[in-house]
Amino acid sequence: MHRLLEHISLQWDLWVGVHRAFFPTAEEDIVACQELKKKTANADYPEQLYVACQDTRSGELVACLHLREAAPADFAIQQFDYTLFYSGQSDKMLIADCLCVNPSYEKPAPAVSLLLAHCFVEILKAGGHAMLMSCDLQRYAIFKRVGMRPIGGLKKLDEHTFHIPMICLPDLDYLSAIHSPVLPLLRGVDLDRYQTVCQWYYDLLRDHSELRTGAAFYSDEESDFDGHHVLTEGLSESGKEMMLKNALIMNCREGEVLIQENSGGTAFGFVRKGLINVVIGNKTVVMLGEGDIFGEIAYILNSKRTAQVVAASPDTEVVLFSEAAITKLEKEADRTALWRNLAKVLAQRVMLTNKLLG
Repeated sequence: MHRLLEHISLQWDLWVGVHRAFFPTAEEDIVACQELKKKTANADYPEQLYVACQDTRSGELVACLHLREAAPADFAIQQFDYTLFYSGQSDKMLIADCLCVNPSYEKPAPAVSLLLAHCFVEILKAGGHAMLMSCDLQRYAIFKRVGMRPIGGLKKLDEHTFHIPMICLPDLDYLSAIHSPVLPLLRGVDLDRYQTVCQWYYDLLRDHSELRTGAAFYSDEESDFDGHHVLTEGLSESGKEMMLKNALIMNCREGEVLIQENSGGTAFGFVRKGLINVVIGNKTVVMLGEGDIFGEIAYILNSKRTAQVVAASPDTEVVLFSEAAITKLEKEADRTALWRNLAKVLAQRVMLTNKLLG
């Protein structure tokens, strides 16, 4: 093991609800990780340090991954493509590899979220500055929910497998904006010491607008992981049902245009599956994934679209809401909650824009 891994404490466990994230040291736990890896991993990775998540009710291993040092080759190989990364800080980073989730486990989101949060916080405690990981599209929303952001473009590994290299930074403003579950774990951490690496990332976003992501916030309820919660949080059950009943679901192929530039702003929506690019003048200005909202500004202002929206991945799925979806909400409280949610999304966009302006 190299320097940063040697400072990872193997003694700390993280318990949230029915889940426990920990560093396996007992032989039986390490064997359980190895068995789970054999069942679910599609490639071989160099093993260094296992991290696992357990369902405390049954003792069953829910998920595992392993941490390793960031080697210079990691910033060039195609699979992870961290080439945009400032490699001068690589000794302060660890890479989380080979995330394996028990296929019999029904709701992996809370377990994976806890596992990633535990790894990130322990890296900081050991003196590191960030965590790197390659994310598959199916778990993009979970990674974003923790606080990870793209550090490279979407990569096609084979006909059905797409990955995005991502980074998790101790950026208090961003973690607060998305209501990350990492925040309570950072109490007592001197976040001022990470200003340089956080500023580096915003400098990177200024130069590479295609890495920017949409604003999205997350529910306190870990099990609430439906993409529409950004819009429907706080609505009554009947209000949610009515709004979703009047929505239009669109299934799109890679490269298909969902919204044309200069079209009327009569609808807005969210990404239910996959990725979309917001394009202005043939340049991607933001990449949106599961749970991200789009089209809300033109809708609110009742103005023409200033950008084109294009599906960036195969089997992309979006949900669109017309004005009727709002006018048919019978309860004033539901309409108020919806507009409050849209205001929260706009407030996040303003915060992120201010950070990019420096």
